[in-house]
Amino acid sequence: MQHGHRRSTAGLLAAATTAAAVCALPAAAPASPAPAASPAAPAPAPPAAAPLAASAPAAAPPGDLVVGLRPGATLAAPVARLAARGVDVTAAAPVPGLAAATVAVPAGQAGAAAAALRRDPAVRYVERNTRARITAVVTADDYFRPDQWAFDRIAAPGAWQYGTGDPAVTVAVLDTGVMATADLPAGRITPGYDFVNNDADPVDDHGHGTMVASTVAGAGDDAVGGGYHGGSAGMCWSCRIMPVKVLDADGDGDIAGIAAGVDWAVAQGADIVNLSLGSAVDSLTLDQSIADAVAAGVLVLAAAGNDGTAARFYPAASPGVVAVGAATPTDGRYPWSNHGASWVDVAAPGCVIAGDRYDWWREFCGTSAATPLVAGIAALALAADPAASVADLTAALTDTADAATTGWTTHGRVDALAAVQRFTPAGGPAATLDQAPGALLRGTARLSYGATDPDGVAAVALLVDGTVAASAAGAGPHTHDLATDGRSAQVGLTVVAQDAHGVLGVLTVPATVDNEAPSVAVAAPVAHAPVRGRVQVAVTAADSSGIARVDLLVGGVKVSSDSTAPYLPSWDSRGAEGPVRLYARAWDRAGNAALTYRPVYVDNHAPSVTRIGGPRGGARVRGLVRVPVRTTDASGVAEVALWVNGRVVARDTRGPYVLPLVAAAQPRTMRAQLRSTDNAGNVRLSAAWRWSR
Repeated sequence: MQHGHRRSTAGLLAAATTAAAVCALPAAAPASPAPAASPAAPAPAPPAAAPLAASAPAAAPPGDLVVGLRPGATLAAPVARLAARGVDVTAAAPVPGLAAATVAVPAGQAGAAAAALRRDPAVRYVERNTRARITAVVTADDYFRPDQWAFDRIAAPGAWQYGTGDPAVTVAVLDTGVMATADLPAGRITPGYDFVNNDADPVDDHGHGTMVASTVAGAGDDAVGGGYHGGSAGMCWSCRIMPVKVLDADGDGDIAGIAAGVDWAVAQGADIVNLSLGSAVDSLTLDQSIADAVAAGVLVLAAAGNDGTAARFYPAASPGVVAVGAATPTDGRYPWSNHGASWVDVAAPGCVIAGDRYDWWREFCGTSAATPLVAGIAALALAADPAASVADLTAALTDTADAATTGWTTHGRVDALAAVQRFTPAGGPAATLDQAPGALLRGTARLSYGATDPDGVAAVALLVDGTVAASAAGAGPHTHDLATDGRSAQVGLTVVAQDAHGVLGVLTVPATVDNEAPSVAVAAPVAHAPVRGRVQVAVTAADSSGIARVDLLVGGVKVSSDSTAPYLPSWDSRGAEGPVRLYARAWDRAGNAALTYRPVYVDNHAPSVTRIGGPRGGARVRGLVRVPVRTTDASGVAEVALWVNGRVVARDTRGPYVLPLVAAAQPRTMRAQLRSTDNAGNVRLSAAWRWSR
């Protein structure tokens, strides 16, 4: 169903231009200069970032416990009762906003303290104050618009036609802190809090949190991006970020602090909470803070983790949380992404271009990157309908997901356009494009686009990768010749149509530009091998867009094809003799071709074979008889054999050929014959003769 959003005719082209400017990235990267200082955090050039570990988080001190208190209870009484039992309580403090507290005891007394607290009438639960960490894989490379395939894969340019967010929507980023950058200026960052250092200055001393925040809300259409500084765009350009620092400079943080951060963000008016962090250990404390957030109308999203397993990862697997896995450009699963159709709700692209705390932009990969993409989609949807509930937003993300990843997620890969359209007025024109999702383009591709609407269509625009490629008045269909410039990349094709009343209709189709020829090689027969009769040729071929077929050509003429791997086209060589080149031509699904050949020697003639000595036919033989043989062939003789009464009694593989016969081991009457086999497999039998003994 098409959905609409009212705009003026001028607004159509303005919207298209806005989407075009979002990723106006340079065409090539200069040698890395020293980065300019960020307005919020002067810094030296960022170091090359090694991939961040995605394994188990660092352990909390053995004696650090989280104690859940019953309604009306205070911490003083349980601590006093612990002291009476001889347990040394070295520190105790409430978890802000929750009916819980942290209690520190010596490591050797942790077990006794936990057991005593569980029996205490004021205590609801006791658990270790485990630690969680960031869930990202970060590289230091700089990338440009063709590498921002994530937006195109989830139809973000189409979603932006309906709006690019609202400052009234606030996304809390619970992470390592957030720094202001050119794409995420201080004016769009709300006051935050630092639960690591217990102050109101959530400075990002790691970098992960700023990249998460820029993925959610980095500005688009902001004239930033002529160099390395800035230039990335988030999903919700106008939304605000609430920084809540719960992870330290190493990317680690304790569960109590994270739970307190969730509660604080809700109390400060956050609409959405992004948790690009986690642990293999579930926590009742964090579960309770999340349950309270959801009850308060706040959507919570969390990263599924980067251990590459189906084991549950928390808080992603906690009740009420939208768990996000990481998908590849072709909707596969990145090997490092955790997975499980029973607990990972949706997938999103696992690599994005994100602005870092030094005001540079770079590739940012991991479920840490996938999660803020989904948070940004939810923020766009909430901007479209401020009355949307947690259930509404969750349904919009899950019900509209593409089923491509349902083998390892519950609902599939998110679709930004479809999710936002759930909250826009219905009745817009039906945009059309003559390409299906997953279309393959090469060279100069002619695209046909248009729209239909009972009230008439005022204008239609075609966007490629968020850039206006063509626009025209009227319903069409209109055509546009898209020059793909020899490149190969994932692209997004978006048609934006406007009816006579100014209502929009949007269609986005993910496609692949493939101008690269496939790889092709002949595996068998080996070079210069003798062949005969029906020759089967084993061909290996591969291409990112898939192989359509493999042709076999001889003398410039196609003799057979095979479209199913393993590719085994064949040729009837009868009638041919001598050296021949067998050409294998592989075609990919986009129409690119590659050619290779294998030289062989065709031999369809059997060898000559003659007995040139030994007893005459009809003779009586005894003892050891030797039979000399002459045999020749153009491709060489593989074997000569002596047959007696239908069975081989002697063979020779090297000339001069002499075949021995032990007469006593043979029947009294013998019918003898020579058989010569050449290297191509042709066989010649000599005339038979008889012996007796």
